[in-house]
Amino acid sequence: MQYPAGYQKEKENKNEVEEEAATPSKAKRKRKSQGSESPKTSPAKSLKKIKVEVYKLSHEQKTLIKNDEQNKKLWDEAMGSLSLGPKFLNKVEEVFLCICCQEVVFQPITTECQHNVCRECLQRSFRAEVYTCPACRHDLGKNYPMSVNKPLQDILTQLFPGYSNGR
Repeated sequence: MQYPAGYQKEKENKNEVEEEAATPSKAKRKRKSQGSESPKTSPAKSLKKIKVEVYKLSHEQKTLIKNDEQNKKLWDEAMGSLSLGPKFLNKVEEVFLCICCQEVVFQPITTECQHNVCRECLQRSFRAEVYTCPACRHDLGKNYPMSVNKPLQDILTQLFPGYSNGR
């Protein structure tokens, strides 16, 4: 077989370059770790623990929370995140979210099934002749007494000042 001039030299040079690329040079080789040693992470990659300031409730706020006996279980859940600082308010907001309007409950009515709904949202539901709990569909009855949970309203007003504005 006949090849063009310089073809075979070029082919040999190309093969040598490919072989060099296949075996990395000493500078590019990685060290092989022994099985007994655990891989160490660099200090830049390690996670730093950030000190979080604990959220502190006033004596009045603690008293209001104790007065809200209907929602004791929900308050216990929220108090678990008290040590997380500012995330405590996020947890309270999550726990006392109205299922209808997706806002913190305003003029909350705690149903017999232990769900909290805004008075306005529950009234709207009843006007539509839906006499069940918006969260779980528990039958509340046509003449359900819509009494506002005053202790819950007071503590939410203290924790979220001004949240009732514009409602």
